Amino acid sequence: MTFLRALFTLLRGRGFRRLFVSRVTSSFSDGVFQVALASHVLFNPEEAADARGIAMAFAVVLLPYSVLGPFAGVLLDRWPRRRVLVVSQLVRVAAMLAVAGLVTSVGTSPAFFGLVLLVFSVNRFILAGLSSAMPHVVSRELLVSANSVAPTCGSIAYLLGGAVGTGVRALSGSDVTDVLLAALGVAVASWAAARLPFIGPDDTSRAPSMGQIARSVVSGLLEAARTLPRRARLLLALVFLTRIPFGFLLLQTLLLFRGPFENGHGPLGFGVAAAASALGFTAAAFVTPWLAPRLTAVPYAARMLALGALVCAALGPFLLPWTVVVVGLAVSFTSQCVKITVDSLMQAHVDDQLLGRAFSAYDVVYNAGMVAAAALGALVLPPSGLAWWPIVSFACLYGILAMTVGTLWERATTADRERPLG
Repeated sequence: MTFLRALFTLLRGRGFRRLFVSRVTSSFSDGVFQVALASHVLFNPEEAADARGIAMAFAVVLLPYSVLGPFAGVLLDRWPRRRVLVVSQLVRVAAMLAVAGLVTSVGTSPAFFGLVLLVFSVNRFILAGLSSAMPHVVSRELLVSANSVAPTCGSIAYLLGGAVGTGVRALSGSDVTDVLLAALGVAVASWAAARLPFIGPDDTSRAPSMGQIARSVVSGLLEAARTLPRRARLLLALVFLTRIPFGFLLLQTLLLFRGPFENGHGPLGFGVAAAASALGFTAAAFVTPWLAPRLTAVPYAARMLALGALVCAALGPFLLPWTVVVVGLAVSFTSQCVKITVDSLMQAHVDDQLLGRAFSAYDVVYNAGMVAAAALGALVLPPSGLAWWPIVSFACLYGILAMTVGTLWERATTADRERPLG
């Protein structure tokens, strides 16, 4: 099934259509909002953030997601997921409006970073809720297509939001306009989420109080750790490991185009690299629904990992602007192919009563990979970003995963059937 055919087929369903609108408008707003942040912080000469400071900022911003993840899982498995989506979006609207009031100041106060952190952190509830809602709005046979189409369209909407935000910023000359536009988009996403049908959880027991939620976090995580299938644990490890090359290369590309590759066109060069990464994500969405069913999920993921290994090994030693762009495209393509496959396998092999916690754990692991990549980059990359050996190392990582994931999946499947956990 081609990407466009899959999109048109899925949009016939009212539930998926509303979930789709909520996702793309939220992602569009994220793109606009992050342009405003980049303008106000990263490319603001008065802030003068250095390269290693940027690397550590990635880790500081992403790390709290791991703290919120367990609470998101408990809420999504116990409270109506539609309500969680709506309230989370409304919280983001309020935080963005407060940010709009602070960006008029010259500096970046702790309150500013706290509100930005709130905007990003609440997004953990939204992304986990959107993923756990998917099996309730599409049939099992369409899960692979849905998990390809929806996140990819979200990524495209994010990039479009970045482009629109850049244009609005250029015309208005103010970051406030972008932030207000982002808040409007999030409000639309909340409205679309409010019109969703029932999206779980299937357990209709009474919602717990806040005190009960706090006490249930530990017990819920212990229960999930005890009962989560071995296959799901393998998938979480795969997501973490494949996220590291993507995050590391993103940081390295930023350093390179701010320094050795600048030549007066640093932002343009980084924009080309970012566009190449977006192309990789988009290509994965076109390829996966067509090729994954023919090869089956795990062999398909193994072949995409092998492709990433081949490109990184061939071009990694030649650290030039065009090789960095091509490697970025390949790494984005590989990581997105694996992510789409993992999304569908998680939904197919985790029971609904654990699905919210499973995707919260998935989301935590997904972002923990970026934290690990940022921390690793801050430790090993020179300020210029000129280092070819990490890309070759990632080729080895991809190659090992490609050769072992099939065997590990078979062993985990056999163990889940013969000795189920819990």
